Amino acid sequence: MAYLDTNKAAHEYATLAMKFGGNTAKFKAAWKQALVDAGEVITEAVNENDVLPTKVIAPIQAAIDKDPVFSKFKLTFNVEAGSIWIEPENEVGALGHKKLANKTEQETTLTQRVLIPEAIYKLQKLDHMTYLKGGALVQWVLDELPRYVIRRIAQAVLVGGVKNEDGSAFTAVHAIVGDTLAKTHELPASRSGNELAQAILEDVSKTRGTNRAVFIASNAYSELVAGGDAFSVAFLTGQITLGAEAGIVQTDLLDVATNPYIVVDLDSYLLGFAGSGVETLSDFIIMQNAQAIESRAYVMGSLLRDGAATVATVSAAG
Repeated sequence: MAYLDTNKAAHEYATLAMKFGGNTAKFKAAWKQALVDAGEVITEAVNENDVLPTKVIAPIQAAIDKDPVFSKFKLTFNVEAGSIWIEPENEVGALGHKKLANKTEQETTLTQRVLIPEAIYKLQKLDHMTYLKGGALVQWVLDELPRYVIRRIAQAVLVGGVKNEDGSAFTAVHAIVGDTLAKTHELPASRSGNELAQAILEDVSKTRGTNRAVFIASNAYSELVAGGDAFSVAFLTGQITLGAEAGIVQTDLLDVATNPYIVVDLDSYLLGFAGSGVETLSDFIIMQNAQAIESRAYVMGSLLRDGAATVATVSAAG
């Protein structure tokens, strides 16, 4: 689909989006006709993401690929509001049976968690003529808005703290820090790099799952490097492996003083979108002669299993 790589495709897509505003059905019909007029073959099997102009989706994809946290999680699209039932970690498991002995009944209490996608967005206005001319400023806005939204989603997943317009908490995404499904490991405020490395290895081994990643505060990673002992060096250089696909991921969303690192099984965290993910939309505001550009995502997230994450906390110095 060579047409989708052109500036003309991006311009026509934006023009139609402005013309039909929030009427999704009319917009999609008009955009499909524009593709047909350009000589593109559209079938029922074509995915919606396959017919987006490259210059519209490229900044979003680049932001996803570059974000150290967001890029590690598996994304699920077109999710709907609903409930998940979570089974507690079973310490006993299946039992053997001795002849003529009484069998032991095991009770399981499931936890229900309701998940409803809600919007995270970033809105920016530009003078309409500036927008029409394009250039570096417009390109910066198109790059920056999805990057900001993706970072806020990553923050919501790891530590929370994202706020709505009225100051209330954004709760559609359940943060791993503070989640009752996550284990905790209290570390002393004063510790060596060697002790930190051994604590990480211990938590990897006790976290449920096989696709585990360690998200570590940038200043905690420096703590490992500064340790300089043989164990820490072997750990950092990969001679001692985590048995994890994603390995160690540095992020400034975590703070060494409160949560030096988090271990999470990536397969056990649902990060779902109502739609095709992060979108960048445009709308002309006639009363202001302004162009409103918005990146947004309707998102929800949660751990799916008890014990599928371990959060390191720091004990009060005493």
